[in-house]
Amino acid sequence: MPVSTSKPGPTRLLILIAGTVILVLTFAIVWLQSAKYEPLAVGKSAPDFALSDLNDKSYRLSDFRGKVVFLNFWATWCKPCREEMPSMEILNKNFEKDGLVILAVSIDRVTTTKEIPPFVKGLNLTFPVLIDSWGKTDKPYKRMGVPETFIIDQEGIIREIVIGPRDWTRLDSLQILTKLLNVTPKAATIGPAGLTIVKG
Repeated sequence: MPVSTSKPGPTRLLILIAGTVILVLTFAIVWLQSAKYEPLAVGKSAPDFALSDLNDKSYRLSDFRGKVVFLNFWATWCKPCREEMPSMEILNKNFEKDGLVILAVSIDRVTTTKEIPPFVKGLNLTFPVLIDSWGKTDKPYKRMGVPETFIIDQEGIIREIVIGPRDWTRLDSLQILTKLLNVTPKAATIGPAGLTIVKG
């Protein structure tokens, strides 16, 4: 029997091209989706944002270039956040003069924002508390949950990401932060003004 050497017909060729196009498009969509959910990493630029505090004063992250930024995401319903906040207040009191800026971004939605003022007052917080009721920072920061902290250097680069609460009065918790601030903590002591981090 003679072997057929005929080329694929136009219909078969079209099916082959369409299949290839679909395969390429599927791969592109999967790749784009995975990039969308890929978390931020140390060494990347911190995404800029603008949010207001409880007094409607606007803050933009990029306005703090030249300072070390301690960016903390939290919520009033988060018990570990409540436990972590007092040590953040101690950080603020001890390192604000060294160039540290603490920004605490509440991710409470519209239904729970009324809980923020009593939360702040109850813990006597003096650093800026920003409100993100509409989730402006959700997509760019791709958080795993709350609390979550980003330590950002003077150039706007993320130098440390801390998922979950941390006691910020522990010297082993301050290594990257104090290195960026160029200060050397020697000990944490309790005095008349409360807990103080002794710097060398």
